[in-house]
Amino acid sequence: MTCSAGQSCCYSPWLTTDRSIFRTVCANLVHLAAESVKENAQKMRGLSTRCVQGDGPQKAGPAVEPIFQTSTFVFENQQEMLASVIGKSDKHVYTRWSNPTTRNVETRLSALEHTEGSLMFSSGMAAISSAVFAMVHNGERVLSCDSIYGGTLHLFEDILPQSGISVDFVGLDELVDSISDSNGRHRMCYFETPTNPTLGIVDVRAVAQASREAGMLSVIDNTFATPINQRPHEMGIDIVIHSATKYLGGHSDIIAGSVSADEVHLAKVRKAARLLGGTPDPFAAFLLDRGIKTLALRMERHNSNAGYLAEKLSEDSRIRKVYYPGLRSHPRYEIACRQMDGFGGMLAIDLDCNLETTERFVDSLQLFLNAVSLGGVQSLASIPAITTHYGISDSVLERMGISKSTVRLSVGIEDPEDLLTDITTALSVVS
Repeated sequence: MTCSAGQSCCYSPWLTTDRSIFRTVCANLVHLAAESVKENAQKMRGLSTRCVQGDGPQKAGPAVEPIFQTSTFVFENQQEMLASVIGKSDKHVYTRWSNPTTRNVETRLSALEHTEGSLMFSSGMAAISSAVFAMVHNGERVLSCDSIYGGTLHLFEDILPQSGISVDFVGLDELVDSISDSNGRHRMCYFETPTNPTLGIVDVRAVAQASREAGMLSVIDNTFATPINQRPHEMGIDIVIHSATKYLGGHSDIIAGSVSADEVHLAKVRKAARLLGGTPDPFAAFLLDRGIKTLALRMERHNSNAGYLAEKLSEDSRIRKVYYPGLRSHPRYEIACRQMDGFGGMLAIDLDCNLETTERFVDSLQLFLNAVSLGGVQSLASIPAITTHYGISDSVLERMGISKSTVRLSVGIEDPEDLLTDITTALSVVS
């Protein structure tokens, strides 16, 4: 081959003697470009898509992950088993360690929380206790906001001190400054936002930054918000915990929990989890995976229903106070707007009455079922002082903003007008 000047081109022997190499290189470049486009498309997937299909390519095989209802897994020989036991192979050994059904839902959780990995647990409390015991040791301290779930509060006050772990509680308004003033005294900062049950709001980015500067691990219970409304890891939080019993499962038919984090932290939690044994059942993992697929769709209705009720109830003179971060009257409304994509399906109300009358109000509800827990498709009502926060001293309850007339409402996905009628009718019974 010659160029226009009549001279032999330096690359002509390569083109003439081995055109297959050229075609192979071109094919590889096209393949790499296609893979890059596919990878970018996966990274750009929206939350609804990630709920349904995760953020990776769909594998050939069943469209729904099967239930591997087995306690143990069989190997060809002892050396193959040993490789898995010591971590040189990713094959499953024993369901207390890992299980294909469980791992599938863990991958989906990581896609939603934008973390390197996730672990599923048998309950939210198993997730919390495993994370804390994995990261905090004898002689170390935890800094916690004082407005937290009652079960977590009892764990921090009654169980952790038995293992030599101390917990210091501070108010929501004091949390960020307390982190900055810690001077290395605390190993972990633990908080919720929105808080249970009075929907207090903590500035997630401020906590993440202060914790990072103080060399402190930041841990959040993200149950009330869900990853649809709030993704704390994207805002700098180290470990994200869920009671997956609630919105992630969504149908009040499983008990489960989860921890999501980068692998450096998750490896420590995984080691503790295997020994503490808060192992999820494969069937629960299957149901959780199914629940997550409709999470984005359900949260749209939870958000809109709760927002509708909060606005209407805030106009009712029979209700002393409505707690909901989506109300402009909420003291931290602007922070909630900055860090949340939706305000959730939880709200609380304070009635202007005593405990006995408050009980009659809850007992008079028809659509709001008289039950603890939250996050399911059915609406639920409970009185925190005699349920989730039972046994906590009056002084602590007062500090948390909980009175004997506080009612926590988990707003489901029913017709909002029917839910409002249910509440106003019950109010009329006790007025």
